[in-house]
Amino acid sequence: MTIRKSFFSLFIIFVFSSCSNQADYKKIIGSTMGTSYSIIAKVTDQDIQLIHQTIEAELEDINQLMSTYVPNSEINQFNNLKEDSCFKFSEKTWQVLLASKQIYEETEGAFDITLGPLISRWGFSAEEYQQQVPNEAEIKALLAVVGTDKLDFNTQAQCVTKSIPSMSINLSAIAKGYAVDQLAKILEENNIQDYLVEIGGEVKAKGLKQNRLNWKIAVEKPSNNVNRNQSVVVNLFNISIATSGDYRNYYEVDGKRFSHTIDPTSGFPVKHNLTSISVLHPSNMYADAYATALNVLGQEKAYAFAEQHNLAIYTITQQSDTPKTRSNNRFDAYISR
Repeated sequence: MTIRKSFFSLFIIFVFSSCSNQADYKKIIGSTMGTSYSIIAKVTDQDIQLIHQTIEAELEDINQLMSTYVPNSEINQFNNLKEDSCFKFSEKTWQVLLASKQIYEETEGAFDITLGPLISRWGFSAEEYQQQVPNEAEIKALLAVVGTDKLDFNTQAQCVTKSIPSMSINLSAIAKGYAVDQLAKILEENNIQDYLVEIGGEVKAKGLKQNRLNWKIAVEKPSNNVNRNQSVVVNLFNISIATSGDYRNYYEVDGKRFSHTIDPTSGFPVKHNLTSISVLHPSNMYADAYATALNVLGQEKAYAFAEQHNLAIYTITQQSDTPKTRSNNRFDAYISR
């Protein structure tokens, strides 16, 4: 499971029309969840201010519920609980937790919201960890307090009980996607049918952009350089896209590369050559979480999973020094030719 996608770019570049003669397309930008958000929507001058205020309030609410960086957030209240009582969650957090549990089960543990202790121990500050890579015994001890299956979900009471008091959850690999969906919902509730919503590289689009053209985004070609080049351009029409990768966040010890993508089943960084994976899905929450999980699984298992679950995916693997791209038929239908 990826530590936090906001630590590196989500490899998505926006491609917009240069024509600006459509005054009804307006842009809303701001900061949230340790990153930025951007909305482009066909909206009237009269509605834009109220919609902006509603969006800011929604993002503040989601952050207050789900952020581990807000001391009294709902998630931190649960994480700080040291007894075996069932903690009742709000409806918003509950929906994210249920989706997380579902994807954990579908991916056989590749997506795990309880991975925090392992993520914290591996860390990705080279100064702190270069001389002290965790050993097998330490990883085994940490794995004992990790696993969504160690959480007891009471669906009737909408609450969760920890089987181990020290367990904690972190929704950073799914909450941004949920927030994208929520912002899109706000726009649609205000009868806005042409929009693009983006938070930290997670994107959802509906309808058309100015000049009545399809929304287009570009998936970035993996590179350690400052300059960024596109790997593929995708038409987004009533669909979401999320990308997960690890080519900018890793460190090396004695010539050995340690990816920031941790495999929850082993407790160690993944060793495969998958450097980037993009997932298309109607729900950005699911696209976000699936991209993380499939990045853990590696290319071959990712394509097998995508076939089984009808997912559209695009992958980039590192073959020696040459990136190699691959996509399935469902993704190909969205590629801009």
